[in-house]
Amino acid sequence: MAGVSGSGAATFFDVDGTLVWHDPDVMGSEGHDFSQDVPTPAVYEAFRRMRAAGHLTFICTGRPVPFLLDSLRDLRPDGYVAAAGAYVQVGDTVVRDVHIPDDLLLEAARRFEAAGIDVTFESNTQGVELRPSGAPRHLPGLALARTAKDVAERAAEHRFAKFCVSGCPLEGLAPVREFCEEHFTVADLQFGTYEFSLRGVDKGSGIGAALEHLGHGLAGTYAFGDSENDLPMARSVETFVAMGNALPAVRDRADYVTLSVERDGVPAALEHFGLI
Repeated sequence: MAGVSGSGAATFFDVDGTLVWHDPDVMGSEGHDFSQDVPTPAVYEAFRRMRAAGHLTFICTGRPVPFLLDSLRDLRPDGYVAAAGAYVQVGDTVVRDVHIPDDLLLEAARRFEAAGIDVTFESNTQGVELRPSGAPRHLPGLALARTAKDVAERAAEHRFAKFCVSGCPLEGLAPVREFCEEHFTVADLQFGTYEFSLRGVDKGSGIGAALEHLGHGLAGTYAFGDSENDLPMARSVETFVAMGNALPAVRDRADYVTLSVERDGVPAALEHFGLI
């Protein structure tokens, strides 16, 4: 990537549950690394045809930068809205990079430790899995912390943009929920995973930052998603597309509902709108 320009459509795609299908029967299994699941050949071909038609494509994901793996970069997008809008890159230019203030981050870590709730703090360099329960590290490449003090030591080296809890029902978050909802937006990512982003920092505001940098208006903008953290995209584009496997609230908000990710819903929608 270098500079990016174009007069065609600007399109923004969630990854997990949108570009990439995850088998729900194994998503919650111990040791399963969801980030290794990849798009289908039809998705790669759709991105190639989008480029040929002069349209702009952006990955718009909750994943932090380290989880933008080669399988996604091989789609050759024009940029990334990562960490649920906290990080925005257009071409080779980083136009947004927002982080949780250290004092707020460490207060969150202390509260999760006291509640015994496992949580993963995500950054553009290395994530940290805080496991007060004593559970082992879940994903390779992430640092393991047992206490908030351990997180504080990592915060001296890394700046964290958001955090996630997996395998904990919503009612299990009761000890920390009031604090979290005061400072963060909580999104249901499905499969028992909840995402916590700074208030005002979401995929919608990330898309806005990308479009402003491009000088691209609202006309001819599309976003595709399936989970609660995709809902803010709807206010920032002309056409919001929900996957057939999307949460009910996401389908209700959509301008168009396509096929499920398992049935290549993204290429189907792009054909429906005449973008490929």
